[in-house]
This record gives sequence, structure tokens and C-alpha cells, in this order.
Amino acid sequence: MSATNRRVRRSILDLLWVGGPMTKEDMSNALAQAKGIKNIPSPHSLSALLCKSASVITVGKRRVENLVGNKSFHSLYDIDREVVLSENDLQYILEPSTMTPKERARANKCVSCGRTRIFPPDCEECLNCTRISL
Repeated sequence: MSATNRRVRRSILDLLWVGGPMTKEDMSNALAQAKGIKNIPSPHSLSALLCKSASVITVGKRRVENLVGNKSFHSLYDIDREVVLSENDLQYILEPSTMTPKERARANKCVSCGRTRIFPPDCEECLNCTRISL
């Protein structure tokens, strides 16, 4: 994965945390205003980035009207709010392809789900397994 996608995926998590549920068009506009992102992915690429992340879920649909007046439903994407309760929890849901080298060195493989994540302090499992089991 290129460094550009890594920055985009990290920015997506931050923007979803601050802005709440967004369609891919809303996310594209938010990324255009975000600092550090020069090349904004196309809507199809952005949709693929949103769908491939395990920490981003589809929470519903929104009716969107395009320039010619056609209406269609677009998926709303958001962070799994049952798992992520604060902004500090975002570092615990990062995937290895999104982590910096220092974060990747701290990451461990979860015994329950098999995902490689940074574990919260004093936990033997990833944040997802810890919060879901409660």
C-alpha cells in the first residue's frame, strides 16, 4: 500500500470520529479540506478504502440527489461506536497497513480474533474483542 493511502485511511478514521456518519461524497469533501491530503481518491477508490477497513462499518443509507435531479441511496459509513468510545481508542483499531513503523513494532496478534492490533494497557486481547465480550 502506498503512503498516500496510509495517510488517507488514517484521516478517514479521524474525520469519521469528528464528523459522524458520512457518505463517500461527504468524505471526499472532508478530505479535500483536511490538511496533509494532496490527492483525493475518486469516489470508487474511496468506497473501496471505506469497505476494506474492519473498523469502518455501514450504518445506513441516505438519499442523495445528483446534478441532473436523479435520486439514489448512498451508504453511510461510520466508526464502530460500540468499540471506539474516545478519540484515544482510535490507535487501538488501526490495521497494520495503516500503522507507522513504531506502532507496528508495538502491535501484537490477538488470540481471539487473529487480527494484528495495538492492545490497550493491561489487556491480553484487542480492543474489539475486549469491548464486544463485555
